[in-house]
Amino acid sequence: MPVARIGFIGLGLMGRPMAKRLLAAGHELRVFNRSKGPVEELARHGAEAAGSPEEAAAKSDYTILMLPDSRDVRQVMLGERGVIHGARPGSIVIDMSTISPAVEREIHEFLKQRGVGYLDAPVTGGTIGAEQGTLAIMVGGDHEIFKKAEPILRVLGQRIVYMGPSGSGQMTKICNQISVALSLLGACEAILLASKAGLDLDKVIEVISSGAGASWQLAHLGPAIVNRDFRPGFKAEHLMKDLRIALEMGQEYNLPLLGTALMHQLFKSLAGKGEGALGTQAVIKVLEDLANHIVSRSSRGAEKS
Repeated sequence: MPVARIGFIGLGLMGRPMAKRLLAAGHELRVFNRSKGPVEELARHGAEAAGSPEEAAAKSDYTILMLPDSRDVRQVMLGERGVIHGARPGSIVIDMSTISPAVEREIHEFLKQRGVGYLDAPVTGGTIGAEQGTLAIMVGGDHEIFKKAEPILRVLGQRIVYMGPSGSGQMTKICNQISVALSLLGACEAILLASKAGLDLDKVIEVISSGAGASWQLAHLGPAIVNRDFRPGFKAEHLMKDLRIALEMGQEYNLPLLGTALMHQLFKSLAGKGEGALGTQAVIKVLEDLANHIVSRSSRGAEKS
């Protein structure tokens, strides 16, 4: 595809490797981030630093956002020196954050009035998927805009699915996060019981992962739990935020999302311990507190003192 001029806003755990892939594909990148370290790193790889979201969007064919929450996206898009003040008619803004579908529809309407295309395109696949370009991307917005932006999305993802009108990508992502959270709970409880029973935890993960109980969470985060490795591929506080949005959607549609509510409370407990910045697998710590048992490879684990 032809070289595109891309503004990229938000260089966190996911945004940084995604931006690097766009640079490696030969695109011109102008980047903005609140902290300067990631900007300086990308500049060493050939990106240009922007002084504001407005500046990042001003000369861009595409502007991509990867931010933590709805409030951040609304501020970066519509606030002082926001993207809306720099994006040119005919350009396309792609929000790849995970936020409220209602906020996406609101921003879509603001930009549409200015002749700027807008897509909500949240992702799943974690930092590994971001580094390898194997993310799954679920897209909402006008189909014509999606087709124009699809070549850019294919640099970042392997499975790209158009879900429907504005907000549809975010609604799909929230459904994904419910599934992620509840399969993580199943993995944690299975490992906790196996540890208490004195089973070989590596073998437990191996055999379950080869049958009907297999899940991405067990295969990828199970070993991290056993090894007490709580470094984040995806932060617990971010999944907590996503589950909050899911519960808001459940309230809007009058749906009882019981498992979602439970996992939201468990992540709130983890955040209350000051550990929300750990990886999602750290939710095992809350379950260990309740069970008075620490997962360990040693025979029958360890009781908490």
